[in-house]
Amino acid sequence: MSRLGLMTQVLLSLALFNWVANSLFFHSLAEEVIPSSWEEFQRHGPPLLSLGHIRTRSASEIKNSSWSVGCETLDRDYAVYDNYRDYVGPLGAVRARIQAGWAKCEKAKGIYEWAWLDHVIDDLLHQGVHPWVCICYGNPIYPGGGTPNLGGGLPQSDEALAAWDRWVEAMVKRYRGRVIEWEIWNEPDLGRTEERLPQYVKLFVRTAETIRTVDPQAKILALAVCSPTSSMIAPFLKELQRQDKLHLVDAITFHGYTRRPEDLYRGVVSLQNLVREFDPRIELIQGEAGCPSVEHPIHALAKYPWTEFSQPKWYLRRMLGDFSHRLRSSVFTIVDIRYPEVLLSMGLLRANDNKEVLYKKPAYYAVQHAMSVFDSSVRPSGPVDVSYSGERSVRVVACQKGDQPLLAIWFDGEVPSNSLDWVPVDLSLENVRFRSPVYVELITGRAYHLPPDSYRQEGPRLTFKNLPLWDSPILIMEQTQLELRSDQ
Repeated sequence: MSRLGLMTQVLLSLALFNWVANSLFFHSLAEEVIPSSWEEFQRHGPPLLSLGHIRTRSASEIKNSSWSVGCETLDRDYAVYDNYRDYVGPLGAVRARIQAGWAKCEKAKGIYEWAWLDHVIDDLLHQGVHPWVCICYGNPIYPGGGTPNLGGGLPQSDEALAAWDRWVEAMVKRYRGRVIEWEIWNEPDLGRTEERLPQYVKLFVRTAETIRTVDPQAKILALAVCSPTSSMIAPFLKELQRQDKLHLVDAITFHGYTRRPEDLYRGVVSLQNLVREFDPRIELIQGEAGCPSVEHPIHALAKYPWTEFSQPKWYLRRMLGDFSHRLRSSVFTIVDIRYPEVLLSMGLLRANDNKEVLYKKPAYYAVQHAMSVFDSSVRPSGPVDVSYSGERSVRVVACQKGDQPLLAIWFDGEVPSNSLDWVPVDLSLENVRFRSPVYVELITGRAYHLPPDSYRQEGPRLTFKNLPLWDSPILIMEQTQLELRSDQ
């Protein structure tokens, strides 16, 4: 071999080595990098004796639950699935929302590219996560085909709608048995409702009928509106009722972004009442809700100084609020998303501009702990009479885990803060009985011993003295209901 050939081979070998090393580095980086925010949470626990940490469970270990995680925007390549796939199953969500972008599937007329979608759907299923697919966005290869982005135009021309029908039919046939839930479009209420509503109704009906023809067992999710108070919901239901098409709707999905998570639920209750009037069979699903970890100039919850301290508190408060209102609930999103105009930091995983995962945020652990505890064995048990000391508003969500009580408690009066201070509160609850309760801090997942003199059970009344609280949910539950791993 010539000296030039040998040098070329050496350089190629070095390049290959560097590529492999860099790939391994970024693959393992999230396991190695510990953000300072997580270290701070670890240092600022309540003044109680630690018993250990919640043993988290992956999706394949959880039989069923109400939780979903967002794996959206792959259709527009704003995130790379393989960069975060190793973190989806271990999170514990039994469902994942993905978007099957028409423009990515059909780049040339009549030719479908399924490989990217096959990979995502099959890998999620392999991890025990059931994908539900949002069928969305237009395709500019067809005149009048709409636009392939959030808030863009819906397909309207006869040619485009016929092509849309063919794509939907081919997709449902391909994934029949693997995908059982199809959501039609994403946030059609972005824009003027009076203009968008007739377009959406037309698109929904033809799409739902195509799905039902191909797969009569499929579940059809409608609307995916921006808010439970969207002005599109009532006229949509009225028009479907007029057309005798309400049977096409199995569920209505809505999104919800409020700085104080609890501010959403007045609208949720109103929507529950509205939908019940049309058809009590129709389920309500919170399909997308997230909180940034840095301040953004645009998009949901923009122009507010969010941090990695306030973000996990927001997620837990929204999750427990959804759970108490008996909603299926999706966390948006698994990873930071590289939109063209901003790196959206709503992810549970911190990513960079190259869409590489850098580390797990505290929010990842918080959501993972909640999903491990609140599986299908837990159910909300309704309002509980509570009295407490101090001026801050306290929220109590009472549940049953099996045949044992479980309480979630937090300060709910303000937007989640950066404070890591604990405030002792005297608290009394009626018709709640514990035998051997323990205290669980959900962000870190650490369980604590409750001293015998810190609580008292007197018949149906349970009283706590100096119970440490902050503006994020803590749990009180029976020790026998909690599986721990040791701190050692």
